[in-house]
Amino acid sequence: MSAVDDAVTMLSQAGIASIDAVEGNNLPQELVDSLKKTVVLITDAANDPTAYGDNDFWALNQEVEVQIWYSQLLDSDPETIEIAMMKAFTHQHWQVAAVRQRTLDPDTQQLFNTFYFSRTKNI
Repeated sequence: MSAVDDAVTMLSQAGIASIDAVEGNNLPQELVDSLKKTVVLITDAANDPTAYGDNDFWALNQEVEVQIWYSQLLDSDPETIEIAMMKAFTHQHWQVAAVRQRTLDPDTQQLFNTFYFSRTKNI
């Protein structure tokens, strides 16, 4: 499976409280328009061959971008959700590559954040 598919499956199965939906590559319109759900979108950020030798490669360095939009009705601390998400990834052998700062979307007034997680996949 692709890095996005693996990440969506893993995060969906993690059952993190307050995350209402986890999608890969694009959001259905009903989630784009929803301000009352906490939604996660996972997309590819990198997929680079590595571990070269004998004119071939044996691994891929993969990275996914994880964007989270918090419900306007969120009644828990976003940090609690973010820590649970980072732990879910690291417990499945991903590394936290980068974490951006929470920002308020000026159009929707939703708090959002972006994370990057990476792994090496042997092929």
